[in-house]
Amino acid sequence: MTLSDEDKYPQIASFLSGNSTPAEMQQLEEWKNLSEENLRIFEASVRVWNNSLQPIENQTIQNDKQEVKDQIIAQSVVQQRVGRRILWLVGSAAAVLVPLMLVLGWYIGQTNLPGKVLTWNTVTAPKKHIAIVNMADGSEVWLNAGSTLSYPSDNQDNKREVKLSGEGYFKVAKNAKRPFYVTTSRATVKVLGTVFNMKAYPAEVNVVTTLEEGSIEMTAGLPGSIPSILHPGEQAIFDTQSNKLQISKVDPSLFSSWKGEKYLFRDADLRTILTELERLYDIKIHINNPKLENRRFRGMFSYDEDLLDAFETLKHSVKMSYTIKGREVWLE
Repeated sequence: MTLSDEDKYPQIASFLSGNSTPAEMQQLEEWKNLSEENLRIFEASVRVWNNSLQPIENQTIQNDKQEVKDQIIAQSVVQQRVGRRILWLVGSAAAVLVPLMLVLGWYIGQTNLPGKVLTWNTVTAPKKHIAIVNMADGSEVWLNAGSTLSYPSDNQDNKREVKLSGEGYFKVAKNAKRPFYVTTSRATVKVLGTVFNMKAYPAEVNVVTTLEEGSIEMTAGLPGSIPSILHPGEQAIFDTQSNKLQISKVDPSLFSSWKGEKYLFRDADLRTILTELERLYDIKIHINNPKLENRRFRGMFSYDEDLLDAFETLKHSVKMSYTIKGREVWLE
């Protein structure tokens, strides 16, 4: 059986830590031989693992980057809190620490620009995990499960830019001379220094931006669209189907609670809740009773809860029954 994308990093980590069974080692070997890309991923993981055995001096990193123009030395600190599902990934760090059996969710890509090679780091928060990325400029980004952040490995002279797919919570370091841009496939946010949450999963219709501190400029929709200014406590929802943007007052804490490993809901519809649970547990939920769509929920789910605990909470709050088969759930 071929390794899936979801299983490859745990299998590599298991092998490197000496915990693989003979069958798992054989499966990993077959996966490596399937393509050059698989072999590249494996070799990159081995390098990160080996680097973790001895801290790398910053000067050494700079020398290597000078000598090898077309490569990036991806430096990440990966650290798991005991009993918590958070991955810490720190860009431009001097040391690399890889605990046993952690999923390493990053890869390297390059984009060629005229006269310059711009290299991008890409960090992915695996299912059931939150990733925290410390940027070289002092900004911090929390990534929700299943989200991806890409950022240049080297400073851009007149701006700071990252690309988001999924959900991210941003604490942007102030720099009036170098604005910070968060771009998605359907909207762009420009800030100088602020705190906000942005949700832009490709499979979802809405792009949702919620501002806690400072101000942001959001441009959504077709090229040439007029930017909208958000103030603290405001939320912009861009409907990609109707191409309309609405701004309203909200409680920002409800929309960033996930970074503390909790989902808080205040009078939320059931479909909204189920979408978050599908993403968190990597499952598919079916609603057999249409009347459930109109049910509302107020409460909290913790990332530490298992699947049964979550549905038991829903069962008593929404008054429903459920059946779990494999990675699918049916609601009645």
